[in-house]
Amino acid sequence: MQPPLKVLLADHDSADREQLKKLLAAEEEVQLIAEARDGKECLDLTTKLRPDVLLLKRELPVISGLDVAEQLVTNGSATAVILLLTGKENEEVWHRMLRAGIRQFISRPYEAGKLSEELQKCSADREQPGKKSGATAPAAAPGPAHRVITVTGPRGGCGKSIIATNLAVAMAGASERIALVDLNLWGGDVAMLLDLTPRRTLGDLLPGFGGIDNDVVESVITKHGSGVSVIAAPMTGQFDGTTLSRYIVQSILDSLRDHYECTVVDTGYANLESTLAAMDSSDIILVVVGTDLPRLRDGKHYLKNLLAANYPKEKLRVVVNRTSGGKEISPSEIETILEFPVTVRIPNDDNLVGSSVNLGQPFVAASPSKPTSKTVISLAEQLMPAAAEAKHKERAASKWFSFLH
Repeated sequence: MQPPLKVLLADHDSADREQLKKLLAAEEEVQLIAEARDGKECLDLTTKLRPDVLLLKRELPVISGLDVAEQLVTNGSATAVILLLTGKENEEVWHRMLRAGIRQFISRPYEAGKLSEELQKCSADREQPGKKSGATAPAAAPGPAHRVITVTGPRGGCGKSIIATNLAVAMAGASERIALVDLNLWGGDVAMLLDLTPRRTLGDLLPGFGGIDNDVVESVITKHGSGVSVIAAPMTGQFDGTTLSRYIVQSILDSLRDHYECTVVDTGYANLESTLAAMDSSDIILVVVGTDLPRLRDGKHYLKNLLAANYPKEKLRVVVNRTSGGKEISPSEIETILEFPVTVRIPNDDNLVGSSVNLGQPFVAASPSKPTSKTVISLAEQLMPAAAEAKHKERAASKWFSFLH
């Protein structure tokens, strides 16, 4: 059993300090070991007591909280810092936080749930000494072969998330550097589909950050057993996706492009700025449509809108999902309705997909020989850059999904 998380509280405001002490007292396995009222006292106590966590007010007297944090980083301190903010921080403050490596903070009014969440992150990191949370594979040299592939569709319920997730896992059979980003901010399913419980999500990047660098992106990555590096959407489904700006999305994808051979992006609503930003940053856009007439008509209008918005036709690939080969609309009729060629038709297999979703095991890994899986694996091979495709031929199929065994 781990010893209590030792916390040093540095806050010159007596009212805030008392409130935070009450919140800390309600936390299990947390021990408040000391209090500091200015930056100098904070540095002295941190050096002397070596707390696990420093709750640090940004605007401390004598030495500011940000200066304290920067000195601790310079000195190689192992103490995790949770910065206490007013909620009115400007651009310069956020940039200094990024440079100082501060990824955790709470803002007024201080809430028990948020403080508890940040302390749990510190506790989880402490249990894995020497392993930086969200650590990624060594960076590949960026090159023109690195691709961003966005999966989108005209409406919900078309299977975008399932396709994006299985596509990324299939690609991981050919490359150790595959990323998957969930931009569906109203309850994204990627983490659930992979049976992941990420300690940090896309939501941790957003409240006020003035810049996104490689370290920031790395801090919210969760590694899946297949080798895919995942940036999950907030798990609560209560995140305000309108705050996810074009700049943030493009900064994230630019960083991933530098380090990963392929980045697969699962999107939310088609008209969101985040979805448009992802498509603008993409080399390939997969448009997922269904096989019934209403969904095909929606797909036709969506494709026309994308072309009217000057997305190049050669960027677009149509994926028809859940084809059965029964009395549905024929492949030629589908292309006639869409007025666009179809790249791939994914066979319907309710049992396979249902089991995959319920178990949190991508079907391309759990049942790679099924027709639905083979189709997605084949699509992954088509979409991979040439360098990764060559690697794929060298790797035995039995090694692709060894994480299940």
